[in-house]
Amino acid sequence: MAISLLAFYLNSYTEVHEVFRLPILFEHFVEHKTLVADLSFWDFLKMHYESDVNHDTTDEQLPFKVPGHSFIAISMVLPTLKISLTEATPSATLSYTFDYKESFFSSSLQAIFQPPKLA
Repeated sequence: MAISLLAFYLNSYTEVHEVFRLPILFEHFVEHKTLVADLSFWDFLKMHYESDVNHDTTDEQLPFKVPGHSFIAISMVLPTLKISLTEATPSATLSYTFDYKESFFSSSLQAIFQPPKLA
């Protein structure tokens, strides 16, 4: 299914469908080659793609010669963010209470691990 969706996308929104016209290009080159024996493929391409002049009706069927497909550009516009800074006023006040009473048991670690004391 993924391959078929990819093929559908490439054929619809890109110029990949022009690749299917390549046999027409080679057939037309063979026609010109029978008329002019020393014609190179590069000269054939220059003759047909450098100018917009069509020599016969087959020239319009050549790949990438006539733009026959529309182009759709998908874009996304992001809204601009407006940031305003205001000074916050406190809505409540906090009061701290501290109840610390020394323990009555003695330990060798008591001197090291003690919570802070109020002065």
